[in-house]
Amino acid sequence: MINCEECGAKCCRYIAVETDPPDCLDDWDQIKWLLMHEGVSVYLDNEDDWIIEVTTKCKNLGPGNKCKIYNNHPDLCKDHDIKTCVMNGKGKVEKILFKTAEDVDSYLKKTGLDKSLPKECPKTSRNS
Repeated sequence: MINCEECGAKCCRYIAVETDPPDCLDDWDQIKWLLMHEGVSVYLDNEDDWIIEVTTKCKNLGPGNKCKIYNNHPDLCKDHDIKTCVMNGKGKVEKILFKTAEDVDSYLKKTGLDKSLPKECPKTSRNS
């Protein structure tokens, strides 16, 4: 099992936010726009959650990959368990990974979603 020092504190070098699954071409266009920014990737994880990940170092990560505010860091950090850390998992975290807008275009074409999805999403509580 890898420990925090061995992995280089990777969990302190990105943020990951769950997002709604893409239901229409406008959603996929939004994903392409996100991917046009440096340090952004989007993926479907092994639990079927859609994730937006941004590479960015925590401003409290100090020398030797030690937290500068360890005694006062957020609960999210406190709750991070090395046993369930993705660095100690088996296989890839992502079922589908998009790093560029071209990745999205290729996926849509390969799966036929570019032809089968509506341009606009159906009206729901999330976009009304």
